[in-house]
Amino acid sequence: MKVNSERLKDSMDTLEKSHNWPVGLVGKLSSFISDGDDYDLFRVNPLKFADEYHISSLDGIDLFLWATKLNIFQMNWELLCPACGDHIQSFRHLNTIHDKIFCSLCQCEQIASLDDWIQVTFTVNPKIRVIKFHHPESLSIEEFIFEYHFTPGARLNKEFPFGGEEIVKVIKNSTKGVTFVESSEKEVIEFDLSEGMLRIYDFLNQKGLHLPVSPVTREIEQSIDLKYVNNDFEIGQLQLNSGKVKFTFENDSDRRSALLFSFIPAEILDHMDQDQDFTIVLDPYLDGKKLLTSQTFRDLFRHEVIQGNEGINVKDLTILFTDLKGSTELYDKVGDLKAFDLVNSHFESLSKVITNNSGAIVKTIGDAIMATFANPLDAIKAATGIVQDLKEFNQNHGGENIIIKIGVHKGSSIAVTLNDRLDYFGQTVNTAARVQGLADAEEIYITDSVYDIEEVQSEISGYTVVPERTKLKGIEEEVDVYKVLIESVGSSMAV
Repeated sequence: MKVNSERLKDSMDTLEKSHNWPVGLVGKLSSFISDGDDYDLFRVNPLKFADEYHISSLDGIDLFLWATKLNIFQMNWELLCPACGDHIQSFRHLNTIHDKIFCSLCQCEQIASLDDWIQVTFTVNPKIRVIKFHHPESLSIEEFIFEYHFTPGARLNKEFPFGGEEIVKVIKNSTKGVTFVESSEKEVIEFDLSEGMLRIYDFLNQKGLHLPVSPVTREIEQSIDLKYVNNDFEIGQLQLNSGKVKFTFENDSDRRSALLFSFIPAEILDHMDQDQDFTIVLDPYLDGKKLLTSQTFRDLFRHEVIQGNEGINVKDLTILFTDLKGSTELYDKVGDLKAFDLVNSHFESLSKVITNNSGAIVKTIGDAIMATFANPLDAIKAATGIVQDLKEFNQNHGGENIIIKIGVHKGSSIAVTLNDRLDYFGQTVNTAARVQGLADAEEIYITDSVYDIEEVQSEISGYTVVPERTKLKGIEEEVDVYKVLIESVGSSMAV
């Protein structure tokens, strides 16, 4: 264990002063870095850390973002295979990431989105503590395949055999052999087979073979020559029989090979042949969408932008727009200087409410604000909180001088870079802005995509809710919207 104790202490002192952390949290992180094993400090999941240390997920994310900003940790954007949880690629910065997934092991091809198969993790900085995973070439073959490649918390769907188990454990239990083979070297691997499929995969060269195994048993050992040459495998036969088998592998290339021989029994293949969805289920993790809806991320990592003109898809994003009503009259009534001060103070107050509800401000447009949330319930809590907070704000500033209108909508969007900052593009954004335009003083308008969520209906059950059907500019069909009257506490009207 190589810990730079002096640097760690100095970094922890700086981290302690950087934010209003829960009591003792920074000390726990320091102990985690000093005492944790190497694997614990490799690709840390901040949501898992938050759960284990009994803090909010928001504090967990903020903790590792600040720790990354202070060079205690390094942030990684991971592209995961939806079928096996292998780390297809790891990127240090958002502007280098792409959304195209191809797993040679599973032959899985898919387009990722920021909320699907893009995972954000944190690895301790080698300047703070050196761990063996900083040098993957030094790992044992078992560590390299089962720990360096496969993500923990990736589980098989419960509907299938071994459902609910971590897939890395399933793969370990089905493994017939693993080995490194150096350039120009040979290695012999022997094991028994039954009916099913043998997968041979080279994790360093990303090449694989799938060999069917017949139920017919050979009494004598099968001897198979396998060679890696010209960036591909060469093999003497593509059909195996049940029974003993001996592979003689020759690495006729200038690169090392990292081989996995994994067996899939016939009963599992039967499920796979039924065109069922074998997509894995992941334990809670920090995805790209949730990170981009963190105000701390947007504040600390303003340089992190998406490269290119295409952007990256977000399947489900909640967007909140606010605007001030009668701001021109306000400037005429109280004067430019006082009005400017009031509006700025209001923006500060509004920002706190959004941040406290796990949202992030994307941009201001005049007196309007656009904010995003990973969860629509958080957006509704922020919306009602903004109106209630504004009532107190106006009382503390001599009367009702600022009036706010709010709209909330959710749907798919494209994360892009506009004017050197992260932004969003698409019809969901346009709809959210139009819905906000329907609102009057102390009103929140939400679309049916938001209202249909049970937790949202529970959250607004204390307010008067008026259903409407209306036409929005730029949208052909009429849409269902709901007006939430914050000043009226009483019965809720259903559709």
